[in-house]
Amino acid sequence: MDEIGRKQPQGIAMVEAALIVEAGAAKRFDRLIMVTCQPQQRFERWAHLRKVDKEAAAREVTRRMAAQLPDEEKVKLADYVIDNSGSLDNTQKQVKEVYEALRLQAEKS
Repeated sequence: MDEIGRKQPQGIAMVEAALIVEAGAAKRFDRLIMVTCQPQQRFERWAHLRKVDKEAAAREVTRRMAAQLPDEEKVKLADYVIDNSGSLDNTQKQVKEVYEALRLQAEKS
């Protein structure tokens, strides 16, 4: 990331990391974006992605969530929050808004 920053000082680089806060790595980044949705949706999405039944998905997602800070705590630490509970269009709109805000901030630096 440092190399990218030297080559493109106004560039925007994103890192997807579910445990970034828990690992104490959030301070390495300029901004923190939290993406969240309702637990039931997480279960359904995991089941669909992994091709498992919803009960197995619920158990695995619940286990993973237990290893993480609650969303409410991570939201407090985030610079931006994207609610992925609604439609794809709504999520895309939020992503574009966050990207535009980041782009404007990068231009000012």
